[in-house]
Amino acid sequence: MDHLTGAGALALLIRDWAGGPAFHVPGEGILEVLDALEGAGVPLVSCRHEAGAAVAAQAVGQVTGRPGICLVGRAPGALNAALALHTARTDGAPMILILGQPSRAITGREPYLDNADFAQAFAPSAKWVGSCDSAARLVEMVSRAWVEALTGRHGPVVLALHEEVWHEEIPAASLPATPPVPPRPQAPGEDLDRLADALAAAQRPLIIVGGTGWRAEETRCLSLFAEESGIPVATAYRRRDLMQTSHPLMVGELGIGADPALARKVAEADCLLVLGMRLGEINTFGANVFEGYRLIEAPVPAQAVHHVHPDPAELNAVYRTSTALLAHPGDVVAALRARGPKRREIGDWQRDLRAAREAFTTGKPCPGPLDLNAVFRSLRAALPDDAMLTVGAGAYAHWPQRYFAHEVFGTQLGPKSGAMGYGLPAAIGAQAAQPGRRVVAVAGDGCFLMQGEELATAALYGLPILTIVVNNSLYGAIAASQSRMFGRRSGTALAPVDFTALAGAMGVKGWKVRATAEFGPALTAALAEEGPTLIELITGEEALKP
Repeated sequence: MDHLTGAGALALLIRDWAGGPAFHVPGEGILEVLDALEGAGVPLVSCRHEAGAAVAAQAVGQVTGRPGICLVGRAPGALNAALALHTARTDGAPMILILGQPSRAITGREPYLDNADFAQAFAPSAKWVGSCDSAARLVEMVSRAWVEALTGRHGPVVLALHEEVWHEEIPAASLPATPPVPPRPQAPGEDLDRLADALAAAQRPLIIVGGTGWRAEETRCLSLFAEESGIPVATAYRRRDLMQTSHPLMVGELGIGADPALARKVAEADCLLVLGMRLGEINTFGANVFEGYRLIEAPVPAQAVHHVHPDPAELNAVYRTSTALLAHPGDVVAALRARGPKRREIGDWQRDLRAAREAFTTGKPCPGPLDLNAVFRSLRAALPDDAMLTVGAGAYAHWPQRYFAHEVFGTQLGPKSGAMGYGLPAAIGAQAAQPGRRVVAVAGDGCFLMQGEELATAALYGLPILTIVVNNSLYGAIAASQSRMFGRRSGTALAPVDFTALAGAMGVKGWKVRATAEFGPALTAALAEEGPTLIELITGEEALKP
């Protein structure tokens, strides 16, 4: 009977279940499995920092629906990935973080590069933390990790493997060819009937859609349901790609930078159907940022709230809902369509919501020589509809949020955790997983340099990512908050950096843009290149946010 080492077995499981790519920073504890992955033909992307590798992996989880794979070495590498784990948990991104551990023979003696208790270190961020010290249990533990990452609210899991696992042998025939199928809860028919009746009786209904785990055909079903029922649709923060921007019943996005007119309409609604979205702080900001649970009254809402979510921990967690359905939201939308939704005439309720959205996304020209409103409209016009846009955190992100339209599902990635540095490594993950797509990363100057070393990774692999850096030498979002709260600023000025020169030092072509008319030619030149490129937008404080 043929046998495989544990390293060889894990490499085949990753190849056959996840398909690749696998992201890593090479280090002690994972050298054997990296060699096995190379031998198995799994595409490997070697990153400059473990946080970048883990962000790239969670981006793969978002765009493919399968857990992204990240491998890191012992404690320093593992702990470097902690921030990305937090982001993956907040985003509901499925990923498996594989850690190399010292031999169990020296466990507990504080061996070199060791952390004795990853379960304690990662428990707040990971859905599950497992440890495997025998190749005989490898399939069991990887199966558990796979299911945990994809069950309920998707998220990151951590699997630590001791050194012995790489060298012990198991029968090759024991490896399943396909991954386990996670459970998919279904709502009872009578509950769906009551929900359909509630929507039919509502005078001012509103659908709010968010979360992960959606498929393209399910978002098309949602679009049809909106048309058939006449119910307007808003999206959760950074999930605008769940509903086409041009759809006449698409009425906006909640969260940071939401249209105040939409917030008022949520308060006026008599019925909210919340599909897949967490009713957490960021999606319930009221008129002021960082005042969560104000958009909808907590704990007892003024309007009827019908919440559909695949994770029981999210239902009635803060809000007393009229209906709590443990189900996948796509299945519920299909079931409501099958029941023949009440067809409403489009009246003032829908028209006012849509008119507010169109006015909000038209906006005014940005003051100063570089109009960021025009820049992001030009970017949208130059890209195919299925181009992926990744964005980090900061005031600059308001510009693409407001003026870059999404017409295709799966074209937006951005951290709901507020983590800076996300955009570039997420773009690397998306580009590596889907090589034929156009991928654009947007960052502020402060945001970019938190993960800017990964531009060298894009250059190493020739990934045709366009990175746009909005450079105002300022932590803009925090500076605005300080000015509002205290009337002055503290510690938010940044040293000027020449990002065009920095890109050149990494072998990446760059263009510096100081005026609106310069952006079009720079964009055309950047998109014509085969490898990674960077456009630096020099702005002042007048362009902090729309």
